[in-house]
Amino acid sequence: MVSHIAIPIILIVVVVLLLVITGQYSDPIVAVPSLAIVGFISYRVFYVVWKTKGRNLYTYNGKIGKALDDILPGKEGYILVEGERWLAISDEPIAEGEEVIVIGMENLKLRVKRYNRVRV
Repeated sequence: MVSHIAIPIILIVVVVLLLVITGQYSDPIVAVPSLAIVGFISYRVFYVVWKTKGRNLYTYNGKIGKALDDILPGKEGYILVEGERWLAISDEPIAEGEEVIVIGMENLKLRVKRYNRVRV
């Protein structure tokens, strides 16, 4: 999280240093747009960090996938979730090709169960 906050600060320092080194800090045609761009980028970065703090972006709970192998109770098999191949375990038998829903994660294995799609 700290690296997200450091990036705009470094960007501001670099732009200010460039303006001072080149002598353009007193020229409003160069300084004002440069600082406006840096200010906008800083605002957006801080806004995104603030809105996403505490959010786990790497959770698979509730995601729907497809069984690539037969998964027997207590045994492992592979599933495909969002284009990624995961090792999964289940408490119920799941046949190859069936849809599954992720109900948890244990180490680097997804715990799944059979997904019954409700059709109207």
